[in-house]
Amino acid sequence: MPVPLPEHEKRAISQYVQSQTRDYDDPEKSPQVTLVQKVASHRLLGRNHDIYDVHTDGGRWWVITEMTNLYSQEDFPQYDVAFSLHVGLMLRMMERDRVTIEEEAEEQASSAWRRFEAAVEAMHTAREAEDFQGIGIKCREAFLAFVRENQSAEWLPTPQAPPKAGDFKGWTELFAQALSTGRMRRYLKEVAAKAWDMAVGLQHDADATDWDAEVMLDAASHVLNVFSTAIVRSTRTPPERCPRCGSYRYVTDGDLASLDGTDGWTSRRVCSACGHKGPETFTPWTGRAELDDDLGAIQNTSK
Repeated sequence: MPVPLPEHEKRAISQYVQSQTRDYDDPEKSPQVTLVQKVASHRLLGRNHDIYDVHTDGGRWWVITEMTNLYSQEDFPQYDVAFSLHVGLMLRMMERDRVTIEEEAEEQASSAWRRFEAAVEAMHTAREAEDFQGIGIKCREAFLAFVRENQSAEWLPTPQAPPKAGDFKGWTELFAQALSTGRMRRYLKEVAAKAWDMAVGLQHDADATDWDAEVMLDAASHVLNVFSTAIVRSTRTPPERCPRCGSYRYVTDGDLASLDGTDGWTSRRVCSACGHKGPETFTPWTGRAELDDDLGAIQNTSK
């Protein structure tokens, strides 16, 4: 049974499909979307996946989100088959993304993340107990690199008695104190301390297995991520909420438009929870004339 969709959600899916099926040699032949309907939603491994049935005048598609991709219904008549393929692709990408974080967060832990990436690469060829012990050593190096990168950060008050350079637990307690309060502060302290103990234990475990090393990698990745996210959060403006219902599902909806003969883009903030719409704004393509001039100059030069 199709799920009723807000207009801005339909538009976003339509724009995605048209961007992926556009005929750049002859734009007038590009397929046009005629119908968008949501047919299912699933939550797997902490991610929400919405499935849309999209009709165009050139064919039909399944569009599956997080990360968004489209699949021809000629190849996949049933959406559950397309969804199975989609999840498989996402799992492979998640394994690859194990060694990546958002650019803004990576700025807080670039050196640490490079060392963690070395641990992941080492795991690909690890076969013996001593190889798995080496994963613990590399994760310890990543933890200490994270401390070195942030012990003089602007967000960290200068400690009266700084911990020693290799005192990961001492430094992360100071980091947690500066970055959070209450339960979150306790959580940051505890996960850092436990992950450090795990790395030390793995380093000295002569009977270490691949399972031990995999858990260590997950723990190290989590620590680097939560602390980097806490740093970004402390300096970032809080997300905007709907003024009517307080929902965080307050998104920007926009489309091409023309005003008094001027082409541009019209946009407004809309709430996916309650349907509230903010004031509409129009932004003209002010750079179009300059772009045309630049293209003309390039064409003249190439003659």
